[in-house]
Amino acid sequence: MQFGAFEIHALPEGRFTVGADKVFVPYTDGDPPRPGTLFVAISPFLVRTPSDTLLLDAGLGEYAVGRGTDFLMEGLARHGVTREAVTKVLLSHLHFDHAGGCVATVHNEARPTFPNAEYVVQRGELTAPYEGTSDEARSRVVDALDREGQLVLVEGDGFLTDEIEHVHTGGHSRDHQLYRLHTAGLVVLFGGDVVPTPGQVQRRFVAKYDHDGARSQDWRTRLAQEAALDGHLALFYHSTEALAGFIDEVAGGFRVEPVDV
Repeated sequence: MQFGAFEIHALPEGRFTVGADKVFVPYTDGDPPRPGTLFVAISPFLVRTPSDTLLLDAGLGEYAVGRGTDFLMEGLARHGVTREAVTKVLLSHLHFDHAGGCVATVHNEARPTFPNAEYVVQRGELTAPYEGTSDEARSRVVDALDREGQLVLVEGDGFLTDEIEHVHTGGHSRDHQLYRLHTAGLVVLFGGDVVPTPGQVQRRFVAKYDHDGARSQDWRTRLAQEAALDGHLALFYHSTEALAGFIDEVAGGFRVEPVDV
């Protein structure tokens, strides 16, 4: 969709079944169920601004069973974008389902997927408590980006450019951040895993998978109120239904009016 001076496209990688083993298996309607798993969707976003070609989080990449970064490249190509054209990858955090697509294996070595991009992340994410596959993926991603001089570390809240605001939230991971993208008095809100789905806007809960679930819920309430008051467009990385929408405050809570991106 066109929103102010921005052109916004979802790049859905599809739905996956995920169990306690944290293995993401692509799911197609009609596939047999995998006992003990949940459905999770993954969708990075492409945002073209007057000065940048942005990617909001980077998908699973090689961390999805049977997949690689080619899947993300095909999504970008549908909108006429090459890997060389991406100027910034804005990362909410470094869990593998958000940062896996940052790198790809080339001649048995992890290399940045987007050779001309700055990859932006909170400095604290480099040492935040991770475990399992996310810990391994973080090391692989950070080492490759640092080696090529493409890793940009930010601390706390601030502006990268007049268009790009980063806000340290914590909550889902210790040093998770969200982004507000500013255009002509309008704001695009990308909440990463603090606001990953419309359903999480519409109900209050504390998630066991968050580093600090109460902090995440406090941020969701604050962001929903802000979006409802100021008309922000929210993007939902893990939604199995609406990938974007406007938030309205209603009796007893909030609702999301979906829009297509």
